[in-house]
Amino acid sequence: MGAPNILNEQSLYRFLEEHRDNRVKRGLLFFWGSHPNAKFARNAIGYALDSSKLEVDKALRVLVEVGLVDTHILNGVTFYSLTTNNEKRRPVLALAALGWDQWQLMLKRMEEKDKLTKYQHVSGGS
Repeated sequence: MGAPNILNEQSLYRFLEEHRDNRVKRGLLFFWGSHPNAKFARNAIGYALDSSKLEVDKALRVLVEVGLVDTHILNGVTFYSLTTNNEKRRPVLALAALGWDQWQLMLKRMEEKDKLTKYQHVSGGS
């Protein structure tokens, strides 16, 4: 029964591919995977990621829109947390469980694949 909760490497690649377009968004995914049950204000998130308010706002907005991050308002302050939707949480938690080094290796492989695909397209190869 536990097998359906396990994500294979290919599904993790697909998930990461969907969200790798922005350094801050990738950082947020790793951040939420490391703190899956915590709620943070935007300023604390920006400080933790060493990112500008604008970068953090943009990335948070995207992650909220796709349902990976939930918002909570307390005394007029917006807090953010990883979604409680188990289906959407799984890939975030699985990537964080890999650790930063393995995650960076996956990103590097994707970049190399992109370069090869781009080169083949430009050179007319298949």
